[in-house]
This record gives sequence, C-alpha cells and structure tokens, in this order.
Amino acid sequence: MWTSEKIINLIRWHRRGVATVLAGVVVFAALSAVTAKDSSDLVTVVVACRLVAAGTTVGDSDVRLARMPAQAVPEGALTQPQDAVGKVAGTGIRAGQILTDLTLVGGAETDGTVVLSVRLQNPELASLAPPGTRVTLYATTSAQPVASHVLVVAVPTVGSGNVLSGSSATVLLVRVTSDQAGAITMAMSSSTLTLAIG
Repeated sequence: MWTSEKIINLIRWHRRGVATVLAGVVVFAALSAVTAKDSSDLVTVVVACRLVAAGTTVGDSDVRLARMPAQAVPEGALTQPQDAVGKVAGTGIRAGQILTDLTLVGGAETDGTVVLSVRLQNPELASLAPPGTRVTLYATTSAQPVASHVLVVAVPTVGSGNVLSGSSATVLLVRVTSDQAGAITMAMSSSTLTLAIG
C-alpha cells in the first residue's frame, strides 16, 4: 500500500536520479566544448617517425603526419611529407620532432644542389666535421674562402675500400650549389684544401 512516506521517498529518489543525469549532461557538454576547441586549435605537421642521423637523406618511412597544438608548432613547419622526402637532415632529428624548412637541406633534384667529394690532406680535420656540420673550405694557397657554409653530408672512412678513400687523405661529401662545385673543383686541381667550422 502506498503511504505518504513511501510516496515522499519515491519522489526524493527520482529527484536524486534526475539531478545525477543532469549533472552528467552538464559535464559531457563541457568536455565536448573543450574537445571541440582543442581540435580546432590543432594543425597538421610533418614529424620524424624515428631518429634520423645528420646527413641522412629522408625517406618515406622516416616521416609521418601528426596533429599538434598550434602554439607548439614552430615557424616554417612542414605540412606535407613530400616536402621532407628526398632532402638531407642538416642535424640529428629525434623521433616525434617537428620538421621545419631549416631542419632539412634541399635535395639535388629540387633545388639545384649537388653532392661533391672534397679531399682533405689532413684526416684529423674530418673528425671535426661530422655529418650535419657547416664548413667553409679554403685552398691552402689563398686566404679567401672557396665555398662558405656548405653542409657535410657524409665522411667516408679512410681505408674502408671506398673508391673515394685514399691512404693519405680524407674525403668529405658536401652538398653545394653548382657554382660552389665549380669553384671547389678548380681549387682542388691546383691546391690542397683545408676547412673552418661554420
């Protein structure tokens, strides 16, 4: 039998249930608003999938797209994988790092640069210029630079059997413009080369 006490308790229970449901709706609406706001603040950028060593040519499997908060994206960030593939890492790139136009050096097919072998008579100099280092090349017969701020992309090991290796010289592979390549080749034909970092 329904007593006044039972009716009052039933009303109270339903009121608690309705209040709980309404509270849940309010929380859901608030979270949805925050999520929508956060999503609208995200931008698509290119990031590294794995560690990419300095001087390495970036391949398809090295990069992916990721959504990042706009305030965390640096200026010049790449937005398409094809903007990175085929270019050379100017410095070491960690997994998850956003790639920018300053992170990579343009490939020969897209910006007219070429990779040139430069022979140095002093092997110790090569140890000062690992891949990713910028160097200025000088002929030992002149105080004027032959090519400035060129990127070292590889240092073949002396005595490894590489055709570029020599018994008394070390070869650097550098990425240069066609004009720089001509100047370096001419300098090597009449002089030995040395380098300065930077």
